[in-house]
Amino acid sequence: MNVVQYVWSEQIDSMLREGEFLEMLGVRNWALDRVGALDAVERLSCERIAVAGGDVYKRENGRLETTYDNWYCNRNDGEQMSEYIERSVDIARNYISKYPGSDSIVFFSLVPVAQ
Repeated sequence: MNVVQYVWSEQIDSMLREGEFLEMLGVRNWALDRVGALDAVERLSCERIAVAGGDVYKRENGRLETTYDNWYCNRNDGEQMSEYIERSVDIARNYISKYPGSDSIVFFSLVPVAQ
């Protein structure tokens, strides 16, 4: 019997696996280029899934390498989940959009938070 192992969930993985799998770096997640990451953030938002943060990678010599840059968005005490989703998506969208570097070199992994 084949057991399917998801990183996040079938729904979330289907949105993120369009990127490059980071297993060779010891990370069970995908890195998406800027356009793909922004698209994934919008799709997560539409599915009412928060983005707790993410990491940045750059393509160097044909390989993705971490930049050690990242962002995060924790849920505030008493914050409604709908408010957290909206705030986390705004933070992710702004960080990804404003991050310096060429779209062909900069990649982002996302950390979704399903309810």
